[in-house]
Amino acid sequence: MNSALTLTGVRKSFGATEIIRGVDLEIRDGERHAIIGPNGAGKSTLYNLISGRFPPSAGGIHLYDTDITNKKAFEINRLGLTRSFQVTNIFARMSVLDNVRCGCLFALGHRYAWWKLVGRLRDLNDRTALILKDIGLWGKRDLPAGLLSYADQRALELGIAVAGGANVILLDEPTAGMSHSEIEQAVSLIRRISEGKTLVIVEHDMGVVFDLADRISVLVYGEIIATGSPSEIRSSAAVQEAYLGTGAS
Repeated sequence: MNSALTLTGVRKSFGATEIIRGVDLEIRDGERHAIIGPNGAGKSTLYNLISGRFPPSAGGIHLYDTDITNKKAFEINRLGLTRSFQVTNIFARMSVLDNVRCGCLFALGHRYAWWKLVGRLRDLNDRTALILKDIGLWGKRDLPAGLLSYADQRALELGIAVAGGANVILLDEPTAGMSHSEIEQAVSLIRRISEGKTLVIVEHDMGVVFDLADRISVLVYGEIIATGSPSEIRSSAAVQEAYLGTGAS
């Protein structure tokens, strides 16, 4: 099976403090891969390295066959990788529709042109409507995004993430702060929008992780200590030690 993401010997230091300490990780094309670990393990830093927000101090990162190690975030996005953030990242004063429409522009080949009215671009508006209906926000399309409920804002962020047509989607704690019913809806949405794509998810809710993931990697103090199926990770003594301070009985 082809690899969508490959990390080789990736390290990241901030001054004298090493946060990511030699991560080797292969994420297969089309799989749903969860990255879990205790607080402070370096999960968000690892996401920032993959998505181009930080350059690694050492090692290499490949998106399919392309070396993205030192590329900028917008360059990596245009190569087909998108991400969400722990804190909702939307344009609060813009309408829900315009938030998604902005995400679709580049993917459909539209560039800045003052003489073009986006309301008249049929391909753009058709794709925007399709995404809004898929994430359940078509009926709220004219609302300012900042007026949406928290769960709807997270759904909108997912819509923006997929609007550009990326093949690899990184989600950073997409269900944090949600109620049980909201989590169920979010998992259903994530499963639907990631169909046929590669999904990488950082998540603290183990119910979500074991429900969604094909494989799981465990990051502890900047190192991957285990990668395997949900059942393998559940029974791993090293993982139990990392989370509970005790090995398997």
